[in-house]
Amino acid sequence: MARASGVSRRIAALAAATFLCAGAPAVAQMATYQVPDAAKDADLVARGEYLAKAADCMPCHTGDKAKPFAGGLGLNTPFGVIYSPNITSDRSTGIGLWTYAEFVDAVRNGIRKDGAYLYPAMPFDAYAQISDDDMKALWAYVRRIPPIPNTPPANGLAFPFNVRLGMLAWRELFFDDSRFTPTAGKSAEWNRGAYLVNALGHCGDCHTPRNIMGATRGKAHFLGADVDGFWAPDIATAALKKDGWTADTLSTFLKTGSAPGKTSVFGPMAEVVHDSLGFLTDADRAAIVTYLFDSPPPRDVPAPQAASPLPAAVYSRAAALYVDNCAVCHMDKGAGRGDTVPALAGNPAVVAAEPYNIVMAVLGGLPTGGTYGAMPSFAGRLDDQQVADLANYVRTSWGNTAAPNVTASMVAAWRATAHVPDYGTQAASAFTCPDVGGAPGSDGPDPKAVAALSAMMAGGQRSIPMMVDAYNAASGNSGTGAVVDALTAAYCPVVARSDAPLWQKYAELRRFTLQAALEVSRRTVSGPVDTQSIAWALPVGPGLVLKEPKSLVGKLACPADDGKAVPADLSAAATKALGTPKPPMAGDAVSTLATTLYQQNPKARAADVANALIASYCRVVAAQPGTVADQNELLNGFAGQVVQALQLLPPRKSVVEVPARPAPAPAAAAPARK
Repeated sequence: MARASGVSRRIAALAAATFLCAGAPAVAQMATYQVPDAAKDADLVARGEYLAKAADCMPCHTGDKAKPFAGGLGLNTPFGVIYSPNITSDRSTGIGLWTYAEFVDAVRNGIRKDGAYLYPAMPFDAYAQISDDDMKALWAYVRRIPPIPNTPPANGLAFPFNVRLGMLAWRELFFDDSRFTPTAGKSAEWNRGAYLVNALGHCGDCHTPRNIMGATRGKAHFLGADVDGFWAPDIATAALKKDGWTADTLSTFLKTGSAPGKTSVFGPMAEVVHDSLGFLTDADRAAIVTYLFDSPPPRDVPAPQAASPLPAAVYSRAAALYVDNCAVCHMDKGAGRGDTVPALAGNPAVVAAEPYNIVMAVLGGLPTGGTYGAMPSFAGRLDDQQVADLANYVRTSWGNTAAPNVTASMVAAWRATAHVPDYGTQAASAFTCPDVGGAPGSDGPDPKAVAALSAMMAGGQRSIPMMVDAYNAASGNSGTGAVVDALTAAYCPVVARSDAPLWQKYAELRRFTLQAALEVSRRTVSGPVDTQSIAWALPVGPGLVLKEPKSLVGKLACPADDGKAVPADLSAAATKALGTPKPPMAGDAVSTLATTLYQQNPKARAADVANALIASYCRVVAAQPGTVADQNELLNGFAGQVVQALQLLPPRKSVVEVPARPAPAPAAAAPARK
């Protein structure tokens, strides 16, 4: 529904876009809206026709005046010719087979019926603000445009500008898909004018200069721009007043194309007046004038960046990291690809208070699970600061409101867990312990401090917080990764001397290393991150790790059995399996209980199984007589045994780790795929 004027500047977005691979996003899901029959709701159709004129739809979609709305208008750009599509109700060459959802997705989101991105010749960035009621009226009108068979010529864009997926970068960095929101404190007439100017009329598309990516420059909003050899003048409030425009002269100009003592319309603006503005009601033109004489100052940054809590420099580099590494699979705005790649927007795993899961997903990747393909590891491509920036960007974008609490030190701690070989590798089969090297002040573990820790562990010491403190005191100010490496190197010989099978030795070392990383990384976060005040299992990549409570003397706050903390089906199964035990439970009984429940629920994640048992047992313990300290000790011991039993199990081969439409339960969240 865009006019030809200014298209060359919009298509400039392609020049700097990132071209990643072929493919298309899934069409957005929404409830199907059935427009009433025209005979029963002629008013809705008439209103839609009015809105189509306000949005200036017909001229751009008409190549032959004898075939209105049938497309074929050639739009010349620096990269070739783009032809407008047929939007009549023809079922073969038009949109006669489209649904309301597909129409909305094209107009407001820039995604056509087959899922491919529309080029920015279509001003969907402005139309995104159109209200639901107006979209229904537009659909009522458009679907009744008489069918006209017409197949426009193929676009004449040369590679790489013919790759529509190249729009990913532009959409991620600049496209704001939010609806129009009235401004508080302004009159109804002013807000109506703002809606007509910025949404339906998309005036800024021609009257605002664009950057190298083809996006309008926020700080230059309405300040004028070149449009196909004509100058679209400055229409900001200050310029209108300085040039002597009044409400009466501007209203007359918008209606007739000329104003006494001012100017007469020419160039592209003549078509706008003739085909659009001239049809508006006097009240709507007055609203436009009211808004233009009191338009707000321009934004300093694009809307997506303005909505981010990240500092400008962090946002810029993090957004680029997302486009370069993640967007090809997870798409712009973290929308995902239906049943093949999960959405990141609104994913509980992404917005959980504890950010460790998303960090480990980026560092370690994820295996194939269910309908999802494998996600590669980015540990060799991104450094600690880049992983932190990327994680914080994903946690705070597209409506996600998690705290940006990932630090480079935290990432370094979790990256160190990769030094433990995966089970099944040659190193794991031989149980080769990590080499101990380095010296005080170096990046590697201090060998003397590691030897001292190893002696402590051989003597039975297993308190990870105490050992972290001991290593820091012995080695000086060590990096978080070096601390985890040190504890792993110290514990490895202790595990190696056990009589356990090799796979179990690996699992035990892995369990210990994850606990060390959790302890170290939690020390890098300012402010609380725990969502549960009791001992709780956290999903970390495809595995899990035990989060111990901060207080061992506080009153137990057992999670409600409402399906939010853990899946309802697992909660019921755990409660049934647990029965009515008399605490404390023997370690072997706890391990058998956890293992059996895990095996009986092959699609459940280990963390969910653990938390279902912990929550159920918490309610049992809370009903027991005794002091609060006694209750905490009982629950913490049980939780530790459950998590350790599950950590020592061989990994599953085909578990669906990330739900396509995840339930709102941060504690039960699955790891995000990048």
